Amino acid sequence: MKWTGPVWLLLALSVALLSECSIKPGNRASSPSASHADSALAPGAAGGSAGGASEANGGAAEPSGPADVAAAVATLRDYYAAIAAHDYARAWSLWGDGGASSHQSFDEFQRGFAGTASVHADVGDPGPVEGAAGSRYIEIPVEIRARTVAGEDQHFRGHYVLRRVVVDGATAAQRRWHIDSAAIATVH
Repeated sequence: MKWTGPVWLLLALSVALLSECSIKPGNRASSPSASHADSALAPGAAGGSAGGASEANGGAAEPSGPADVAAAVATLRDYYAAIAAHDYARAWSLWGDGGASSHQSFDEFQRGFAGTASVHADVGDPGPVEGAAGSRYIEIPVEIRARTVAGEDQHFRGHYVLRRVVVDGATAAQRRWHIDSAAIATVH
């Protein structure tokens, strides 16, 4: 299909707006495990416009339904299960681009949990799956309770944005849900 006139302009403006709001650094807390929670998880949320029957960039659209949403939620639960098990390599790998979307090296990510004795996350009801530029996005709220090795209780609240690629030629790893960004803040 050839895009012309106002449709092409609207599409170009939408892509430009999405690229401007996709990832923005967030605030960081000061305590050891809060520092990790806020620094590793606080880049601003990525988002997109509602997905349609085909992607604007010519990629193949994939259906999104209850199983797709459940897979995204399972990814986030797996992330916190890995953290609770102190399996930071697995947790870091659930971030996009092999952990790079966390905006931390693996060593920084792991050190961020040095003061964390335990963590538990309550995953809330996810928002709708949205599509943009060959990807699917979903925002999932979370409430986190952690305990430091010093016995201090911590409480965080926010959301994650998970992403998966749906274009032809994407690898199996790109097609799986991964954490794209997060906005997590300390609850006082």
